[in-house]
Amino acid sequence: MRQLMRPPMRLPGTEPAVAAVAGVCLLLALLLGLTPVLTALTAHEGMTLVPSALGAPLALPSLRAVPLGSTGWPHLLCEDFAAAILVTVAALRMHRHLRRRPEAARLRRLLAGWTALIAAGGASGAWRGLVTARMVDAGPVGWLLYAATGAAFGALWGLTAGWLTGVAALCTPPAQASPACPALEDERP
Repeated sequence: MRQLMRPPMRLPGTEPAVAAVAGVCLLLALLLGLTPVLTALTAHEGMTLVPSALGAPLALPSLRAVPLGSTGWPHLLCEDFAAAILVTVAALRMHRHLRRRPEAARLRRLLAGWTALIAAGGASGAWRGLVTARMVDAGPVGWLLYAATGAAFGALWGLTAGWLTGVAALCTPPAQASPACPALEDERP
Protein backbone atom coordinates (compact mmCIF):
# COMPACT_ATOMS: atom_id res chain seq x y z
CA MET A 1 0.00 0.00 0.00
CA ARG A 2 1.24 3.39 -0.87
CA GLN A 3 1.65 5.88 1.94
CA LEU A 4 1.67 9.54 1.15
CA MET A 5 3.84 11.62 3.36
CA ARG A 6 4.84 15.15 2.70
CA PRO A 7 8.32 16.37 3.46
CA PRO A 8 8.43 18.69 6.46
CA MET A 9 7.50 22.25 5.63
CA ARG A 10 10.20 24.84 6.19
CA LEU A 11 9.16 28.17 7.54
CA PRO A 12 10.76 31.24 5.98
CA GLY A 13 13.80 32.35 7.88
CA THR A 14 14.72 29.00 9.32
CA GLU A 15 18.03 28.81 7.51
CA PRO A 16 20.98 28.70 9.90
CA ALA A 17 22.48 31.92 8.53
CA VAL A 18 19.22 33.82 9.02
CA ALA A 19 18.94 32.58 12.59
CA ALA A 20 22.58 33.48 13.27
CA VAL A 21 22.22 37.03 11.90
CA ALA A 22 18.97 37.59 13.82
CA GLY A 23 20.58 36.18 16.96
CA VAL A 24 23.59 38.49 16.72
CA CYS A 25 21.29 41.49 16.19
CA LEU A 26 19.23 40.48 19.21
CA LEU A 27 22.40 40.01 21.24
CA LEU A 28 23.63 43.49 20.24
CA ALA A 29 20.29 45.02 21.25
CA LEU A 30 20.36 43.17 24.57
CA LEU A 31 23.97 44.21 25.27
CA LEU A 32 23.21 47.85 24.53
CA GLY A 33 20.24 47.55 26.88
CA LEU A 34 22.53 46.76 29.80
CA THR A 35 23.37 49.95 31.66
CA PRO A 36 27.00 48.97 32.46
CA VAL A 37 27.71 48.23 28.78
CA LEU A 38 26.11 51.48 27.63
CA THR A 39 27.95 53.46 30.31
CA ALA A 40 31.29 51.87 29.41
CA LEU A 41 30.69 52.57 25.71
CA THR A 42 29.92 56.23 26.24
CA ALA A 43 32.66 56.71 28.85
CA HIS A 44 35.46 55.17 26.82
CA GLU A 45 34.32 56.25 23.36
CA GLY A 46 33.12 59.79 23.96
CA MET A 47 32.88 60.57 20.25
CA THR A 48 29.89 58.24 20.03
CA LEU A 49 27.86 60.89 21.86
CA VAL A 50 28.38 63.60 19.22
CA PRO A 51 25.53 62.47 16.91
CA SER A 52 23.13 62.23 19.85
CA ALA A 53 24.00 65.81 20.79
CA LEU A 54 22.74 66.75 17.34
CA GLY A 55 19.49 64.84 17.83
CA ALA A 56 20.42 61.55 16.16
CA PRO A 57 19.76 58.31 18.05
CA LEU A 58 22.69 56.89 20.03
CA ALA A 59 24.11 53.61 18.71
CA LEU A 60 21.82 50.78 17.67
CA PRO A 61 18.51 50.40 19.50
CA SER A 62 18.67 48.86 22.93
CA LEU A 63 16.32 46.23 24.25
CA ARG A 64 15.58 46.67 27.93
CA ALA A 65 12.82 45.83 30.40
CA VAL A 66 12.69 49.11 32.34
CA PRO A 67 13.17 52.72 31.20
CA LEU A 68 16.63 54.22 31.32
CA GLY A 69 16.81 57.16 33.70
CA SER A 70 13.86 59.49 33.27
CA THR A 71 12.98 58.52 29.71
CA GLY A 72 9.62 56.95 30.58
CA TRP A 73 7.60 54.03 29.32
CA PRO A 74 6.59 55.44 25.89
CA HIS A 75 10.25 55.95 24.99
CA LEU A 76 11.07 52.43 26.23
CA LEU A 77 8.36 50.91 24.04
CA CYS A 78 9.61 52.87 21.04
CA GLU A 79 13.17 51.64 21.66
CA ASP A 80 11.99 48.07 22.04
CA PHE A 81 10.04 48.38 18.79
CA ALA A 82 13.17 49.75 17.10
CA ALA A 83 15.06 46.68 18.35
CA ALA A 84 12.34 44.49 16.83
CA ILE A 85 12.75 46.38 13.55
CA LEU A 86 16.51 45.82 13.75
CA VAL A 87 16.18 42.04 14.15
CA THR A 88 13.38 41.69 11.59
CA VAL A 89 15.02 43.71 8.82
CA ALA A 90 18.35 41.94 9.28
CA ALA A 91 16.67 38.52 9.15
CA LEU A 92 14.64 39.47 6.08
CA ARG A 93 17.71 40.83 4.30
CA MET A 94 19.68 37.66 4.98
CA HIS A 95 16.72 35.49 3.96
CA ARG A 96 16.46 37.41 0.69
CA HIS A 97 20.13 36.85 0.00
CA LEU A 98 19.87 33.13 0.64
CA ARG A 99 16.76 32.82 -1.50
CA ARG A 100 18.34 34.64 -4.45
CA ARG A 101 21.85 33.20 -4.14
CA PRO A 102 21.75 29.91 -2.22
CA GLU A 103 25.18 28.80 -3.43
CA ALA A 104 26.96 32.14 -2.96
CA ALA A 105 30.67 32.28 -2.29
CA ARG A 106 32.00 32.84 1.21
CA LEU A 107 32.89 36.50 0.62
CA ARG A 108 29.43 37.26 -0.73
CA ARG A 109 27.85 35.55 2.28
CA LEU A 110 30.02 37.62 4.64
CA LEU A 111 29.00 40.81 2.84
CA ALA A 112 25.33 39.80 2.93
CA GLY A 113 25.49 39.42 6.70
CA TRP A 114 27.32 42.73 6.99
CA THR A 115 24.84 44.61 4.80
CA ALA A 116 21.97 43.03 6.72
CA LEU A 117 23.01 44.99 9.81
CA ILE A 118 23.57 48.14 7.75
CA ALA A 119 20.04 47.95 6.35
CA ALA A 120 18.58 47.04 9.73
CA GLY A 121 20.46 49.86 11.46
CA GLY A 122 19.17 52.32 8.88
CA ALA A 123 15.57 51.16 9.21
CA SER A 124 15.59 51.20 12.99
CA GLY A 125 17.42 54.54 12.99
CA ALA A 126 14.74 56.05 10.76
CA TRP A 127 12.07 54.90 13.23
CA ARG A 128 14.03 56.32 16.15
CA GLY A 129 14.48 59.58 14.25
CA LEU A 130 10.72 59.80 13.75
CA VAL A 131 10.19 59.21 17.46
CA THR A 132 12.65 62.01 18.25
CA ALA A 133 10.89 64.32 15.79
CA ARG A 134 7.60 63.61 17.55
CA MET A 135 9.14 64.30 20.96
CA VAL A 136 10.46 67.72 19.91
CA ASP A 137 7.33 68.64 17.92
CA ALA A 138 9.26 69.13 14.70
CA GLY A 139 7.50 70.37 11.61
CA PRO A 140 7.23 68.39 8.35
CA VAL A 141 10.78 69.25 7.32
CA GLY A 142 11.99 68.33 10.80
CA TRP A 143 10.31 64.93 10.56
CA LEU A 144 12.10 64.27 7.30
CA LEU A 145 15.46 65.49 8.60
CA TYR A 146 15.25 63.54 11.87
CA ALA A 147 14.28 60.37 10.01
CA ALA A 148 17.08 60.82 7.45
CA THR A 149 19.63 61.60 10.17
CA GLY A 150 18.52 58.60 12.21
CA ALA A 151 18.73 56.34 9.16
CA ALA A 152 22.20 57.65 8.24
CA PHE A 153 23.65 57.21 11.71
CA GLY A 154 21.91 53.85 12.17
CA ALA A 155 23.46 52.66 8.91
CA LEU A 156 26.83 54.00 10.07
CA TRP A 157 26.53 51.98 13.29
CA GLY A 158 25.56 48.99 11.16
CA LEU A 159 28.65 49.53 9.03
CA THR A 160 30.79 49.68 12.16
CA ALA A 161 29.35 46.59 13.87
CA GLY A 162 28.27 44.68 10.77
CA TRP A 163 31.32 42.49 10.77
CA LEU A 164 29.73 40.62 13.69
CA THR A 165 26.68 39.63 11.67
CA GLY A 166 28.88 38.97 8.65
CA VAL A 167 31.01 36.50 10.59
CA ALA A 168 27.88 34.88 12.02
CA ALA A 169 26.49 34.39 8.50
CA LEU A 170 29.82 33.08 7.28
CA CYS A 171 30.27 30.55 10.10
CA THR A 172 26.93 28.82 9.58
CA PRO A 173 26.62 25.86 7.25
CA PRO A 174 24.60 26.37 4.08
CA ALA A 175 20.98 25.26 4.26
CA GLN A 176 20.57 21.75 2.94
CA ALA A 177 17.77 20.74 0.68
CA SER A 178 15.34 18.37 2.30
CA PRO A 179 16.04 14.81 1.25
CA ALA A 180 13.60 13.10 -1.04
CA CYS A 181 10.95 11.29 0.89
CA PRO A 182 11.07 7.58 0.03
CA ALA A 183 7.37 7.21 0.83
CA LEU A 184 6.49 9.44 -2.13
CA GLU A 185 8.27 7.27 -4.67
CA ASP A 186 6.15 4.99 -6.77
CA GLU A 187 6.01 1.46 -5.55
CA ARG A 188 6.11 -0.93 -8.47
CA PRO A 189 4.92 -4.50 -7.94
